[in-house]
Amino acid sequence: MKKQLAIMILCLGSLTAFAQQKEIVVEGVGVTKKIEATGDETIKIEGTNNKVTIIGTCNAIKVEGVDNVVTVDDVKSISIEGTGNKVNYKKTSTADGKVTTAVAGVNNKITKI
Repeated sequence: MKKQLAIMILCLGSLTAFAQQKEIVVEGVGVTKKIEATGDETIKIEGTNNKVTIIGTCNAIKVEGVDNVVTVDDVKSISIEGTGNKVNYKKTSTADGKVTTAVAGVNNKITKI
């Protein structure tokens, strides 16, 4: 019985941690948006020629599309798919001080500013 209770508590704790992360999606063509992040968000940008500024800390940025520009204060993980996308970040709050990156496509850039 104690073992089952411990497993249930562990599962509930995992679900609570998962539920606290949220995804913010920006999609479209030519969208300009400013987002205030609190640290647990995954921010996904989809489309063409979007300009997104993220103030604060976010967990991850995912960019899919063409010629999107994202500027962020603090991020742990960046992934880009498409062509001509740019992500500029000021810092990362990872333990080792390095952003995790994944880039697929042509002429995509991740730059520390």
